[in-house]
Amino acid sequence: MNTRIGPASLSGLLLVGAAQAALAEEAPSLPEPAAATSSAGRLTVGETSLAVGGFLQADGILMDQSSEGQLFPSGGEPLNTQRFLIRRARLSAEAHRGALGAVVELDANTMKGMAVGLARAELALGGTRPRWNWELGLGLLRIPFGLEVQERDPDRFFLERSSVSRALFPGTFDLGARAQIYWRFFRAQLAAMNGNPLGDASFPARDPNAAKDFVGRLGMDSTIAAKVHVSAGVSSLRGTGFHPGTSATKDVLVWRDQNEDGIVQLSEIQVIPGRAATPSQDFSRFAVGADSRVGFAIPRLGNSVLFGEVVWAANLDRALRPADPVASGRDLREFGWVVGAGQEFTSWVAVGVRYDLYNPDVDAYRQTPTVLVPKDVSFHTWTFTVSFGGFARNRLMLEYQHNRNALGVAADGSPTTLAADTLTLRGQMVF
Repeated sequence: MNTRIGPASLSGLLLVGAAQAALAEEAPSLPEPAAATSSAGRLTVGETSLAVGGFLQADGILMDQSSEGQLFPSGGEPLNTQRFLIRRARLSAEAHRGALGAVVELDANTMKGMAVGLARAELALGGTRPRWNWELGLGLLRIPFGLEVQERDPDRFFLERSSVSRALFPGTFDLGARAQIYWRFFRAQLAAMNGNPLGDASFPARDPNAAKDFVGRLGMDSTIAAKVHVSAGVSSLRGTGFHPGTSATKDVLVWRDQNEDGIVQLSEIQVIPGRAATPSQDFSRFAVGADSRVGFAIPRLGNSVLFGEVVWAANLDRALRPADPVASGRDLREFGWVVGAGQEFTSWVAVGVRYDLYNPDVDAYRQTPTVLVPKDVSFHTWTFTVSFGGFARNRLMLEYQHNRNALGVAADGSPTTLAADTLTLRGQMVF
């Protein structure tokens, strides 16, 4: 007898796969990146089943060295970040009818004032067989790249993703179509997407050109020994970015009162010539990545997890330092990696440490008085997290981040390190 299942439950089943066996043995497994709700508490009406769920993350930023009690000169946004806020308040509904399914997830937060919007909206056709599963999805989908991008926010042990993940894949969701097939421990995902995720700095959830980004991941997910679970994969993206053109401008007559006598003189009049309009242009971008995670259990102590991910890319930064090779006159190569570990000390307390590096421009340079020299624009971050509640979804977390980058400028104009360490308290509940 064949069993059919909708997008949320199917994706959760497919992505976790053999991890469910490890979970039953109390070994840590990969989070469920796509499952919106559990099967408990489903309401069935005729041939349609419905489930509602969600989660809440409330933060208190206790310390931020980059915070200032000032307003941003352009726009008047507050520069103070030491505050209490709602990071994510999600409510999701999941419906199934035979092989068809749909998931809608709404997000509310106070990151930049009160905001409510769509976080996910997916239609899917899927099915299961004795040793393999498949799914075709359409809508606002999770981007199938790497490890961190596919983690659900309440399942992530650390508060937020690493710098490289947030820069190259802001928002983690994009509009498009996706195919997934999982056979035993083998995982394959391929998607065609707009290329402008929800967190894109220029055109979030829109598409300024007709070209699409093609992104996918091949990997494995299996329990290889008693209480040892391994996940690994390689990912790739090939797409097209967009450089906006400029409008034509007219000649402008400017008077600069250089001697400040209030009298117009011919030598103080200048003409700023107009410019012709320039058309918009497309540019190519790509990324390749590799990721791995190992979970195991230490007797009488608790679950442990080790993970790592590395990404090479070009012209893909869409949030931290948006890449535009047309404006810069050259391709911008990006490189980043992250490693981390987490350890439970019984089911009540867990600790974790993570280090990530992200360089948005590997070929950056700066002009000294006599010569061009290489310039380091990398972001380095050490993250230390304590979770009261272990690896469980309902927990209280305290996280300290030591952030380092050389984007600051000293009084003499030389590069300097910006002070940007943070201490954050988060409460989380999943329902």
